Amino acid sequence: MLLDIIGPVIVGPSSSHTAGMARLGRAFRSLFNGKPDEVKFLLNSPLFATHRGHGTDRALVGGVLGMKESDPSLKQALEMAVQSGMSFCFEESDMPEAHPNTVKITGQDSDRFLSITGASVGGGEIRITSIDDFETSVSGKYPSLILLNADVPGALAQIVRLVSASDINISNLLLSRVDPYRREALCVIELDDEPDQDLIVEIKKLKVVRRVSYLEKLDVV
Repeated sequence: MLLDIIGPVIVGPSSSHTAGMARLGRAFRSLFNGKPDEVKFLLNSPLFATHRGHGTDRALVGGVLGMKESDPSLKQALEMAVQSGMSFCFEESDMPEAHPNTVKITGQDSDRFLSITGASVGGGEIRITSIDDFETSVSGKYPSLILLNADVPGALAQIVRLVSASDINISNLLLSRVDPYRREALCVIELDDEPDQDLIVEIKKLKVVRRVSYLEKLDVV
């Protein structure tokens, strides 16, 4: 309720163009499980028009470096990224059907590649609408497991059984069929508590699970 009245504590002029963008950057870092060697930000045209003046560029890069929206170091994020060896670029992309404050973040290193698309929807809050071009809806308000699994009978039951056995309550669960020809589904499980590494390892062992990503809870601070 308090955040609804006064908003999050942030560095920068805008909760949408600064705080939310730092959270999107942190969401990328969490799902990537670290800092990429190179990262590209495709900004929706309305966002691109103001991204330098509102500090959106610094917020996004700072988030990928692991900075929270209240961190004064966000002001030096671009310089710190260069010092860390991470290359980055910003490009304009026309996304007429998307939220005005939408950005697509792609990053990679020698072993991994990740793409997420999300929007800063106000008050520092975000909505991730796709992960590796699979449509989803993730807020970052809860610790979340994002799984690509075989779309076969009993697959979801196996996954939920492991989560339940770890004594963690499921807050929300979204399952969508992403590729009926390859029989793949995307499962987003939002949890009340952070899972330990053992649970993630056990889920990865399931034959029905093809990929697991973890999104930490992105507190508004």
